[in-house]
Amino acid sequence: ELGGRLWLGHGNLLVTDLARPEEGGATTVSALFGAHAPRHVLSCRSGLVVCAEALLEGLSEETRSEIQREGRDLLLVDDPAASFVTLLNRFRPGPTFSPGVHPSAVVASDIVLPAGVHVGALAVVEADAVIGEGAVIEAQAYIGAGVVVGPATHIGPGARLLPGTRLGQDVVIGAGSVLGSAGFGHLEPDSKGYRAAIPQRGGVSVGDGTQIGALCTIDRGTLGDTRLGKQVRVDNLVQLGHNSVVEDCAVLVAQVGISGSSQIGRGAVLAGQSGVADHRRVGRGAVLLARAAAFRDVPDDVVYGGNPARPRNEWMRQQAVLHRLARKGQSKEEDPT
Repeated sequence: ELGGRLWLGHGNLLVTDLARPEEGGATTVSALFGAHAPRHVLSCRSGLVVCAEALLEGLSEETRSEIQREGRDLLLVDDPAASFVTLLNRFRPGPTFSPGVHPSAVVASDIVLPAGVHVGALAVVEADAVIGEGAVIEAQAYIGAGVVVGPATHIGPGARLLPGTRLGQDVVIGAGSVLGSAGFGHLEPDSKGYRAAIPQRGGVSVGDGTQIGALCTIDRGTLGDTRLGKQVRVDNLVQLGHNSVVEDCAVLVAQVGISGSSQIGRGAVLAGQSGVADHRRVGRGAVLLARAAAFRDVPDDVVYGGNPARPRNEWMRQQAVLHRLARKGQSKEEDPT
């Protein structure tokens, strides 16, 4: 199932579990990948180690001999990270949900649930909602009137899908997330200083395979939809403003904030706590570093950092200059002469 080439294979190795490298044993398997993989080679205690061919090639003869003395086998694969996912699913499978409707759930009388649908305890499915085959709606989730939940989509406990929300196939919505709440739009203050709310009558559409974490809020559009494309990855605690568009395969890390009517290009990555001002575009393949604040458009395939966000090298040079100035000022204050 993993493929690859066995180095120092004993031919009869029994593997009973998947373990972290430092917690393994003679009958466990560990996967080494990423920047820290080389330093785990000798400290790994598992009897079988899954790693890349390049990692073995980078080891000294002394290290190879030590691995051999300790009786460990190395399975050399093309993609150890993908192999790790396969091993996780084999040894630590996720929860399963039996088809059926919990007695405490409330499902509108006009709803016809197709095969394989699970509706958990205290969940609510309102009238005219469409639930796809094999969908999972966990406990206390709310599916509003007319909401579309695609086939094999998974709605986490306590999630709220408000009217106007449409989800594609194989979508994941994390616990407590809210899709389709009113966007934050107001008129200028009147003579009394009051700001009248602009009605938000659009919806939210989410493409196939997109995964949204826990406690995220995605506002509905004013007229059209707030849109997320296919295979988007949204971490926990992310806010998407009304009318924003997130194109296919983009990644939004924890506590990212996207203001209304912004566009995030295909494959863009927004690191933790970064933000985008309203009516701005982050280009295809662009990266915003952690806490970067994009007040202007970000071009395609660039890395921006800082507040306001600017090209990474420019931002780092400015930070270095500020650091040197601060140290110079500190030295003058400490000079008794």
